[in-house]
Amino acid sequence: MKEEYASYLSFLRYCVDDSAVPPPCVSSIDWDKLYIFARQQTVEATFWHGIERLDRSGVIRLGEETVLNWMARVKKVERNNRITYKKAAWVWKNFMKEGFRSCVLKGQGNSLLYPTPYMRTSGDIDIWVEGGDEKVIAYVDSIVPGFRRIYHHIEFIKAGKVPIEVHYRPSWMSNPLHNMRLQRWFIDHSDACFSNKVEEFGFCVPTFEFNCIYLLAHFYTHLLREGVGLRHVVDYYHLLRRNVSQPRPTEKELRRLGLHKVAQALMWVLHEYLGADSEWLLCQPDERLGRLLTREILEGGNFGKWDERALGGTPHSALQRNLRVAKRDWQLVRYFPSECLTEPLFRLYHFYWRLRHRPPKRAKKS
Repeated sequence: MKEEYASYLSFLRYCVDDSAVPPPCVSSIDWDKLYIFARQQTVEATFWHGIERLDRSGVIRLGEETVLNWMARVKKVERNNRITYKKAAWVWKNFMKEGFRSCVLKGQGNSLLYPTPYMRTSGDIDIWVEGGDEKVIAYVDSIVPGFRRIYHHIEFIKAGKVPIEVHYRPSWMSNPLHNMRLQRWFIDHSDACFSNKVEEFGFCVPTFEFNCIYLLAHFYTHLLREGVGLRHVVDYYHLLRRNVSQPRPTEKELRRLGLHKVAQALMWVLHEYLGADSEWLLCQPDERLGRLLTREILEGGNFGKWDERALGGTPHSALQRNLRVAKRDWQLVRYFPSECLTEPLFRLYHFYWRLRHRPPKRAKKS
């Protein structure tokens, strides 16, 4: 690992834990480079939270331009969060009016886990809607036909400038046995999520038990297909920290769902670099898998967008995307064989699924 990355991770540990003391590396950090790194990993406000604590203690003094750049970015993160919270509530209420129970996944649901609900860099609105793919897709097509649909979600109209993805499945696995078990598990825990309303923000969010499995499956999917960044890791850190007294999924359950190896990797990173207490963890960490995950996070950045190993950078065509996934399968198969070996089969199945759910043509404007 590069020395500067080691410093950034050491400082990140201080940033997420208000009881931690400043690490020795703060005297040697290049704050302008850290700002670029934070942007690539989409954790700008989390690092700024630590910088503010350092500044109050008089440990560091940042240059005026650096401070202004960082403050402007953090203000934008906060402003976007406020907008996205309002839009998420609007989307949730409209689905309720149409008779669909739903809950807001990831994004704004995860933001509520942070020290303040405006620290996490927001993205689109992911909402899980009850009813299954046939019913949900038919409803979306009745509003505006022709939106892109894949195995777990369909794109929808934008709420202002915020994209919406309507999920009929929260996530998925390539391995057919694990995927069948995972989809059954989601259904079995759906009632609790569809009734877990956060009154302050006006929408339902997943329960802690649900998020332990769902965020892990989501993390796994992105790790294998494109890449993950520190934002995913910080999300899971806050999930575990905010629910210390809650029972965790058992290792037997993680193995049954095919999530044990990725859980071991993530637990190692959380414990080694963010200082997560052993009592928080879902399972025994694995150093070999944890170091692999650390390398993927640092080299790829958020969703692998900064990964110089990728084929031709960010893929734009279906062929490029498939080649990139195939390359990652080859790179990671010895670590995660269950998913990597079955991914080509899932891709074939997904091709026929998309043919079956081909969108109707939009009517031409006269």
